[in-house]
Amino acid sequence: MRYSRDDIINALLEAGLEKDDTVFFSTSLGMVGLPPSNIKSQDALNELFLDAIREVLSEGNIIVPTYSYTFGKSTASDPAVFDVEKTKAEIGPFPEFVRKQKDAVRSLDPFMSVVCIGKNCKELIDEISNISYGENSFFEKFVTFPKSKCCSIGLGPNWTPFIHYADYLAKVPHRYDKLFWGYIQTENEKFFTPWIYSVRFVGEESYPYAHIAGREAEKAGIWKYAPLGRARVYAADTKEYFDFVMKKLQHNPFYLAKGPACNVIEKEKRRVKYKDIELNGFDEVFEMQTGEWLGNFLVPERWRVSRATLSENENSCINITPMIHSLSIEKELSIKELLAHSHKELKNFFFNRDWGFVKKQELPADRYKISIKSEFGKGVVKIARKGDRYYAYLEKLEDITHLVNGKSLKRTIYLKSNDDW
Repeated sequence: MRYSRDDIINALLEAGLEKDDTVFFSTSLGMVGLPPSNIKSQDALNELFLDAIREVLSEGNIIVPTYSYTFGKSTASDPAVFDVEKTKAEIGPFPEFVRKQKDAVRSLDPFMSVVCIGKNCKELIDEISNISYGENSFFEKFVTFPKSKCCSIGLGPNWTPFIHYADYLAKVPHRYDKLFWGYIQTENEKFFTPWIYSVRFVGEESYPYAHIAGREAEKAGIWKYAPLGRARVYAADTKEYFDFVMKKLQHNPFYLAKGPACNVIEKEKRRVKYKDIELNGFDEVFEMQTGEWLGNFLVPERWRVSRATLSENENSCINITPMIHSLSIEKELSIKELLAHSHKELKNFFFNRDWGFVKKQELPADRYKISIKSEFGKGVVKIARKGDRYYAYLEKLEDITHLVNGKSLKRTIYLKSNDDW
């Protein structure tokens, strides 16, 4: 059964969209079925739907996710660049098609960027903070924006744009703030910046899962739908759906995760097997969890290394001392590449995401294979205070006073995506 452009328009209207709505679209257009016979390519299919959406939202705003997770690939020695004009969306062909439209503007979130077409885009994506789900993020603006709606085409009501923002506000135990660094490239400048992104702990219990939320919200009449081809178009008032989800999270912090609920700290300690020591001789000793803030210090993950070796060939293998909080690596490198990551003394990389090791001997060969296997996880970190100075036990005692009292990593950055606002 084929559907037409008029069928798309009618389904959007029947699902409840109005001309001045602000709508966040989640899409899987191929699931809708057979398009008109003249549609011969993915771009033609994308254009068909965008054209229909433009007609329905003639006075509104069109939003699609263009998530790229760019800074998640960034290291201190090889910093990633999020280019607002060039970095591709990693969330399907329709968002990528919309991103390339001349009237589309993109937020400068190097993890969770969105593209907006419409008269209110500046209000929605300008002046965001450098925390994807926190105060003054796009998602905070979206869930309170007048006449905002979530719309799912070819998918189901489980597609929840604000899923991790809701988790963030509810302070769920299975996600935590983590610090990343990288470059953001705009049309006029390129700047290096920290970014805070909420990550999940590695257990399968934390896997995002909003099927129950979607079904229950549909049953409660929050999600409306209309048939289109062999699928449905779903739409929900964002504020109504958001409030529904937040109430559920109060009773079940794993409501938007696969579950079942578990003790994350205990489970992670068994997996990572990190060590603790007694801290004596301080005025005060207390514990904090990964992802919590002490002043402007973001408590990092706990870390353990299970293997750290360097080999010239199959018959030679030496143990090496990795930097504390070194990332994992399994790679053959030239001596020049290897020495760029070597250090004369042991350092802590918790604030400097990278891999590295202590060079204790001469390395005469031209190439080596390095193998570092690290485990990171959410855990408990001991903090000590003596006078006005603070220390954290991060596999060794670190003076963190300058971080506690330093420049805040959480700040609003004036991120302007387009000079033609």
